[in-house]
Amino acid sequence: MNFDPAIRPPELRSGQLGVLMQKLHTHAGIRIDSTRTVIAGSIGARMAYLGLQDAEHYLAIFDDSINARAEWLALIDLLTVKETRFFRQPDAYKCLAHYVDELLTAGPAPSELSFWSAGCSHGQELYSMAMVVAGVAARHKPWLQWHGIGTDISFNAIREAQQAIYPEAAMQFIPLEYRESCMDHKLGGRRRVTADIRARTHFFHSNLLHVDSAPFADFNIIFCQNTLIYFERDRQRWIIDQLVDRLRVGGLLVLGAGEDACWLAQNVRRLQWPGVCAYQKTGG
Repeated sequence: MNFDPAIRPPELRSGQLGVLMQKLHTHAGIRIDSTRTVIAGSIGARMAYLGLQDAEHYLAIFDDSINARAEWLALIDLLTVKETRFFRQPDAYKCLAHYVDELLTAGPAPSELSFWSAGCSHGQELYSMAMVVAGVAARHKPWLQWHGIGTDISFNAIREAQQAIYPEAAMQFIPLEYRESCMDHKLGGRRRVTADIRARTHFFHSNLLHVDSAPFADFNIIFCQNTLIYFERDRQRWIIDQLVDRLRVGGLLVLGAGEDACWLAQNVRRLQWPGVCAYQKTGG
């Protein structure tokens, strides 16, 4: 369900919106910088879906332990921006291709390679990573065993990512070499990621607020772009620390531009790659 601007936003009394946003921050660890109109519109969409006309009745849902979690997930799904596309930050994928190329050719090549898209939205980032890894591996080590995972706070986004079906218009962002080898033709103006890519990529619901307890670790590569903006500065730095902990020594971490939040760590070095916020893990 998407926000419909035709739905009349509910009348929120003074303080109601602040209370809800504070509860959202406590529950999910995220902050929403959208305007009051957008937030109220999202609430209005949920109220219309639930058949409620009074904002007080809607807010009362969050005091109900049985229904609160489901409604939090539904509201978060509307409030978090999931704008994404294939190869959204082209320079980041050039950096990735260079890193994987060196990993497979500069020394003893690993027998397997793993990568993670943290905050994967509808899957385009993970599939873009997979296309690059598959392409480099095919040139140097066709026998390489590789796999990738994508995680997101939105159940709806995860469901769409798992389907791996995208409109023809989305193909314009995929370099031709990958478009022809990694995307199947579908009827109705849509295309699907090929079965061999889908077989090596998996998606899971997860909130970076709880990344310390996530059963994900030992990655060669982690991308976390345009996700940390939803967290407070201290929480951003904590999440980055947790991501580094889940990298192998020598692993690559790519963040969104400006999302490193003045972060410093002893066991990483900043890579001098134009237009990319990238780090390599140097020690445990």
